Amino acid sequence: MSPLHRLGAAVATLLASTVVAVALASSASAAPVARSASSAPTAATVSATSTASTASVPCSSVRQIGGKLVVSDLGMSAFTVRQYIGWCRDAAGSAWMNFASVYVWDQYHARGFAYRSSAGIAVRGEPETRGFTTSANRQQLSYSAPVRTTTSCTQGWGKLVRAGSESAQGLSSLVC
Repeated sequence: MSPLHRLGAAVATLLASTVVAVALASSASAAPVARSASSAPTAATVSATSTASTASVPCSSVRQIGGKLVVSDLGMSAFTVRQYIGWCRDAAGSAWMNFASVYVWDQYHARGFAYRSSAGIAVRGEPETRGFTTSANRQQLSYSAPVRTTTSCTQGWGKLVRAGSESAQGLSSLVC
């Protein structure tokens, strides 16, 4: 075997080991984190999460407003929609703003299929949600963008999209 062939074989072996290492690291980081049913987000965890997570909102003094809604899909409780108010910052400065969260339940997440959640604020009388966002694949907790709607009647809105089809969607209670 010539030195050129040995070099080629060494490079191929190194490349194959790198691909395997990257694949193992990706699957390890994609593994779901075990949570208890009591770990669903609350107003207290939203403000704590806003500085510690990529799924966060740039707000302080956060509190939940209105009632939450649990939405079912595939014969089980799939996700919870909540609406919050907080002192938030956007391009125009700081103000009291509304935003929504979607929390995917552990039992639904454990099914292992791909899904993305969508969240937004529904304003009474408007056909489209405001602050609409779509999460990363299999992200259990996500938030809409904060919007300046505190003088309107609003609801938190959420839904899941899985395998190209939409699940049921839901609205938290109306807050005026």
